[in-house]
Amino acid sequence: MPHPLRYHPRMPASPSEFLVVRHVSKRFGPTQALGDVSLSMRAGEVHALMGENGAGKSTMGKAIAGLHKPEAGEIILDGRPLVLGSVDDAYEAGVRIVHQELAQCPNLSVAENLCLHHLPARGPGGLGIVNRGEMARRAARLLAKLAPEIDVEASLGSLAPGRRQIVQIAGSLDERVGSDGKLAPAARVIVFDEPTSSLSLSEADRLMEIVRGLASSGMLCIYVSHRMGEIFKCCDRVSVLRDGKFVASNVTKEISEATLVSQMIGRTLEVHNKRPSLPGASNVALSVHKLTSPHKIRDVSLRIAPGEILGVGGLVGSGRSELLDAIFGLDRAARGRVEVMGRPLGRFNPRSAMAAGLGYVPEDRRLQGLFFQLGLDENIVMPVMPSLSWLGLRSNADEASTVDERMARFRVKAASPRSLPSELSGGNQQKLLIARWMHKGTKVLLLDEPTRGIDVGTKTEIYRLIYEAADAGLAVLLVSSEMPELLTLSDRLVVMCEGDLTGELVGDQMTQENILKLATVKHSLVAR
Repeated sequence: MPHPLRYHPRMPASPSEFLVVRHVSKRFGPTQALGDVSLSMRAGEVHALMGENGAGKSTMGKAIAGLHKPEAGEIILDGRPLVLGSVDDAYEAGVRIVHQELAQCPNLSVAENLCLHHLPARGPGGLGIVNRGEMARRAARLLAKLAPEIDVEASLGSLAPGRRQIVQIAGSLDERVGSDGKLAPAARVIVFDEPTSSLSLSEADRLMEIVRGLASSGMLCIYVSHRMGEIFKCCDRVSVLRDGKFVASNVTKEISEATLVSQMIGRTLEVHNKRPSLPGASNVALSVHKLTSPHKIRDVSLRIAPGEILGVGGLVGSGRSELLDAIFGLDRAARGRVEVMGRPLGRFNPRSAMAAGLGYVPEDRRLQGLFFQLGLDENIVMPVMPSLSWLGLRSNADEASTVDERMARFRVKAASPRSLPSELSGGNQQKLLIARWMHKGTKVLLLDEPTRGIDVGTKTEIYRLIYEAADAGLAVLLVSSEMPELLTLSDRLVVMCEGDLTGELVGDQMTQENILKLATVKHSLVAR
């Protein structure tokens, strides 16, 4: 009798029905993540799943990979139903998933990371001695078609994020030993969950080339992303989910971006016009003079007026995030002068920065921004808790009033103010983080990649919040890797390259071409 938890091959289904999802529903507590979703995907295509944060696209990808168990429906791969909620069954059927957050061991070598699931051993029975030669050969074989230039003996932590992502993809292509002691089938379906969210433009382009190559070999690549450019550049078809429901499947070359956005959000997207140029301001909200940190930034000086949005351009690793860390006092090695509203910061630490009126929305909301063990209410009032207390006693009424006002103003969708941040979508987590700093004591707002990993609808809300902050008189220092975003939001631009501020752009000078020139100025000099 066939094992009930193991995939058993049948005759292949028709190309249009290689992977079929029928009436799948999934609930997390009171939240209906997927509701009666049906769709189909083809072998040999890159099929995008799109939708706003909370639309259900990542849930669908994880259900296909066996990480989530739907309460209803079925998922059929190549003519056979998969066991819902069984990672083993999905894996043995050839389904793999590449997660957004890299699940790796940076202190180990590339080869060790690629062979952790099944270390090759020497001698009869293995004897517990690792065969490092075989481990290196297996790792090199897995990387041969993707990036053969990667040194399998190198420490994984020494690689750039794009290379680490490629290593993770290579790991998904390995043929692992199944529960019956035999090799599981090679990968036939790979789910890519926001694979380029932390990559530079060149790294993202390389990854998309790899995805296209995998699809051309006959594999089904399911591509979850918020980035419109990637969808139209890389994907053959796109299926849209909204509020956990299936909306439509489209051939990408037959649909416009405006139509796709309309399907995703169910409304016409609000268009923000460029703000009028600010008149020359005599007062300065933030002044940075010769800010330096060893091996990170060198002699950076800039000024921002109240109500001004100053964008910071540059490539990944140029020192942009390090600059914001230093200004906010997170880099104890930083030296230089920082003034807020004309008053110098006495010490480089977050306590002094917050007391002076600095607010910071960091690049990684999970690791650096939110307190996931605390409720939304405490996350919001954390910086202003002393002002809402009397003789050290917290005022529950004042805190509740503040939280209710912020959640309504910033449109944070949650079951309750006491919900945990982990229960929110990525876009709502980001709005929560911005809401934390939008109080009367904030004079300067530091924003590092404020729209990373969020959908196009929530992105327009974030833009509105940034504009409102500037219109209310806050000085905004904005770091973004998306040049259209920088050009849309910024009143002025400065650009960094390898820790140095290489130039300033104003007015008609603010173009993508000029940003790239200043972002690569040192590389250009070396080339000459």
